[in-house]
Amino acid sequence: MSEKNLLIKAKRRAGRSKRWLKRKMWERNIGKQYQAWLAEAPAATPGSVDNGVAIAVIVPVFNPPVSYLDECLASVVNQSAQHWQLVVSDDGSTDADVVKYLDEFTAKHAADARVVVLRNVNGGISTACNRGIAAVTTNYFGWLDHDDALDPRCFAEFASIIEAQVGAGKTVDIVYSDEDKIDTRGNHFELYAKPDFSPELLLTQMYLCHFTVFRKEIVEAIGGFRPEMDGAQDFDVVLRLLPNLRNVVHIPKPLYHWRAWSGSTALTIDAKPWAQQSTARAQQEYLNRTFAGDLGAGEVGVGGSALPSKVPGLNEVHPRITADHLVSVIIPTIGTPNLGATGRFVDDAVASLREMESKIRLEIIVVTTGEIAPVLGADKQVVYHTESFNFSKAINTGRAAATGDYVFLLNDDATANEADPVTLLLELGQIDGVGITGCKLSYPDGRLQHVGMVLLPSGPTHAWISKPAKEPGYFGSVLTPRNYSAVTAAAMLVRTSVFDELGGFDTAFAKDFNDVDFCLRARAAGYRVAWTPYAHFTHYEGATMARKMPDPAEQALFTSRWADTYALDPYYSPALNPNLQRSYEAL
Repeated sequence: MSEKNLLIKAKRRAGRSKRWLKRKMWERNIGKQYQAWLAEAPAATPGSVDNGVAIAVIVPVFNPPVSYLDECLASVVNQSAQHWQLVVSDDGSTDADVVKYLDEFTAKHAADARVVVLRNVNGGISTACNRGIAAVTTNYFGWLDHDDALDPRCFAEFASIIEAQVGAGKTVDIVYSDEDKIDTRGNHFELYAKPDFSPELLLTQMYLCHFTVFRKEIVEAIGGFRPEMDGAQDFDVVLRLLPNLRNVVHIPKPLYHWRAWSGSTALTIDAKPWAQQSTARAQQEYLNRTFAGDLGAGEVGVGGSALPSKVPGLNEVHPRITADHLVSVIIPTIGTPNLGATGRFVDDAVASLREMESKIRLEIIVVTTGEIAPVLGADKQVVYHTESFNFSKAINTGRAAATGDYVFLLNDDATANEADPVTLLLELGQIDGVGITGCKLSYPDGRLQHVGMVLLPSGPTHAWISKPAKEPGYFGSVLTPRNYSAVTAAAMLVRTSVFDELGGFDTAFAKDFNDVDFCLRARAAGYRVAWTPYAHFTHYEGATMARKMPDPAEQALFTSRWADTYALDPYYSPALNPNLQRSYEAL
């Protein structure tokens, strides 16, 4: 039946309603888990945990509300861990109440060697933090804003993780936790259940944020904080460390409470408008250090652009393409007519790429199932002879004819939505360690079709599928580049060397799971799977091959091979909904 059929439309609406109810039930369940975690916090007894790794925290102070400062420092001295260090680095506070409070706090804790209070003239937050680092005597330290608070179990959790890693023979560079916010009445809200370490997300978002603990040695090695980056000093530190980070560990628990009030960016980015400007400078300098290359006279040191996006507080980051790459585009097709146009879907796909991509050299290879009429704009047209269509074999056939440094797999029912999509994919695809890059796909009516895939107990699942085009995702997940466990092969960029190393697509997956299997094998080989919202295609999903349910044999093979990874998706927090079932449900 046609998609315009009233019965089909009704089924689609019913499916969307069902999924909406599922999500609402999840929100209630996750709320219960979150509230239970918070409710257990008061039972933590100060000094009850004999932690083997001492954690230091630096609190830079400058004229905060005294009540918030008191709660902040109390959240440190009342930690359940016994071994810690608190370095209060006053940056020349001028508020008489703050000065008095710090005098009293210093006197109160004069006998506690774990507490250090530094009093200095105003120099800015980076200077205050650097003074604090100089006073830190532990191997690991973090920082706490003067109006925020730590969960009483924070240091114990961090120490336990570091001890476990060291016990396994691993050196830990950074450990970070989830976080939430508290309002002026102490109510908790907006839990941020973060992904595990995602280098590509760090290009645009300092998602590590609170609470993050660093190995002191690596921060000292880069010279600590830079005053010219005040407002984004922590982001700048992470970007300077990023190329050499080896072991970054995530604790999926909200151990930091970010105060939302009129003077904090937890409430609004407008509270500190200079922060976005500092962020852009830090990002631009990272691009210049990493992607500048030899541009010739007048352009030396320009490694791309970091400019404000349409989203308040968010910069759009575009690394420079560092080499003249040839990208081989592989489009499998049976030549299905596009009833809404005058030609075939494959003709539209090729024409849109030729029209929209202006910067990267393309070699377009059309792999046809049997003989079809020539495709205008294709560089090569390879015939794939078969009695039973096998997507993986078709892709591998296209690879045999490809000569590019990268292969770009594209469904014949996908057309470029915005300018230079292959360039935008290559911006991430060229980064060391990235083997595969996916992009944003939308249905013809603008609803989201693909913005990355996650692994759940039910199997591979498209995130935010069928949501409106304006959907920002969870903490902006639809708006910023990041890493996923898998992306769809409907529009997938792959390093040719990685494709060959993996032996191409597994032909045992003729129709289903071939792209997810390929991504998981790439990750097992040590490569990252990246995703970018900047490259955007319209996908007429199912227009050239309609299927509703996966092949049972292929599903059984995929499950037997990868079921152990379902509960271990590093980019989908265990605190989030594990029970979505979406990949192969009707829209």
